[in-house]
Amino acid sequence: MLELGDYRIEDPDGLETPAMVVFEAKVDANIAAMCELVGGGQNLVVHVKTHKSEAVTRKQVEAGVAGFKCATLKELEMVLDAGAGFAILSYPQVQKLKVERLSELAAAHSDATVCALASNRQHLAALSAAASKRSQPLPVMVDLDVGMHRTGVAPREPAEDLYAAIDADVHVVAAGFHIYDGHEHMSDPLAREAAARRHIEDVQKLKGSLEADGREVPYVVGGGTFSFPYYARTDGMMGSPGTCVYWDTGYAGEMPDMPFEYAALILTQVVDAHPDHKTITTDLGYKAICGDPPLDRRARLLGAEEATLLLQNEEHGVFNWPGAEPPEVGRYFLAVPGHVCPTTIRYPGSFVIDPSGAVVDYYPHTARDRQ
Repeated sequence: MLELGDYRIEDPDGLETPAMVVFEAKVDANIAAMCELVGGGQNLVVHVKTHKSEAVTRKQVEAGVAGFKCATLKELEMVLDAGAGFAILSYPQVQKLKVERLSELAAAHSDATVCALASNRQHLAALSAAASKRSQPLPVMVDLDVGMHRTGVAPREPAEDLYAAIDADVHVVAAGFHIYDGHEHMSDPLAREAAARRHIEDVQKLKGSLEADGREVPYVVGGGTFSFPYYARTDGMMGSPGTCVYWDTGYAGEMPDMPFEYAALILTQVVDAHPDHKTITTDLGYKAICGDPPLDRRARLLGAEEATLLLQNEEHGVFNWPGAEPPEVGRYFLAVPGHVCPTTIRYPGSFVIDPSGAVVDYYPHTARDRQ
């Protein structure tokens, strides 16, 4: 038995390491917490890029979330197969192959609302051309740039002009606005709220101006894990969390006020130890866990938080061990990712652990691979 606080794995010898393990009770608690934060799942459009799992998507559908955001077409296909009634492909697309596939999925799931994004006339032209081959128009939301400068159009006159162009196109339907404020990582909850309120006010002015001209603005979806509660608690808007379904040390370190628990971890094993150097070597290489945070923030070992990752190769992760005696070769640890989203794609699926520590299921990472 591996037991680290309330994290238990009954038979770690039965899992080939490194392995991604998901603690189901904590996933369920995190889904419940994100819904409770905003007065119910009907106020949430949840991003699935963190888990890429149809099984977890179905849990979120059962929790009553309004819909889903998807980073890829494979994710979009997954959420529609899981029964989503509303979905957004959350990046503007220009490649003809992708736009055609998006239009096909929307037409094949006519019982759901499938939205594309546009932030310029090229996006609109590509979407309109694909939608013209179908029997029903494609909903298109305007992607707003509120300061990240990645995708989007400024939430002022250019956005109004683009929205009017979408509204005038017979092959698409103007479906509202999408806002992502991922450039604003603030630990202070008051500062987070103040930043979100500025964007909310800008979008409300834009929405009001369009509605005064007789245009409908059916959906406004905003925020990310840092800011989703503020959008979701605003009338006429929905918030868009993602990482909080699994949580990681990156977000936990910046937002200790949030009520989420680590739910997806990596089972790793000590394969060598060097007492003279005060280091241990694990099989937690950079093929096993996220590679984007700085080295010392990529992973934390539960129960040994003082150990820091010093060196990482494809199949090995070397940690310093400041204690008097390093752990024995063969000892297991659970590593919490610094960034869980790119950790998920390193595995075809996750082993599901119940509170007793038993492996009770396996969640395939359904949308791990692109078409």
